[in-house]
This record gives sequence, structure tokens and C-alpha cells, in this order.
Amino acid sequence: MPSSAPFSISSYEQRKVAILRAAELLADPTAFDEDLEFDELTQAVVEFDLAQEDQEFVEIPQAFSQFLSRTDRQPPAP
Repeated sequence: MPSSAPFSISSYEQRKVAILRAAELLADPTAFDEDLEFDELTQAVVEFDLAQEDQEFVEIPQAFSQFLSRTDRQPPAP
């Protein structure tokens, strides 16, 4: 994602991509030359999350809905 212009997130898929990119930047010690990109990514995620809170409904991603409907899940270990 280019760091020259701010961007916005308008879907959970875009949010996922932004979070994965931010994680890449955190995992790579040389990536902190990209501080501006990291700041823009995290700001866009925060703005998206706040906008979602303001809505009357919450979009549940299809993959998460499928996960919730699975019957073969194991309970978490104690």
C-alpha cells in the first residue's frame, strides 16, 4: 500500500488486508522506514471500526458465519 496518500477501508476484506500488512511491517525490523504506512493503516482500521460501531447493524463476514455454523469444532482446552 502506498504511503504517499491516506486511504480508507470500506469492507471487512479491506480491513483484513490492512491488518495483515501492518503485521508484516511489525514483523520486519527493517520495515520501520515505513512508519507512515503503518500509521495510516492503523488509523484506517480504527476509523472503519468506529464507523461500524455507529451502524445499527454489524456486517458479519461470510467466512466467520460459516465458522460459527460448523459442528465439528472442538472446545478450547482448559
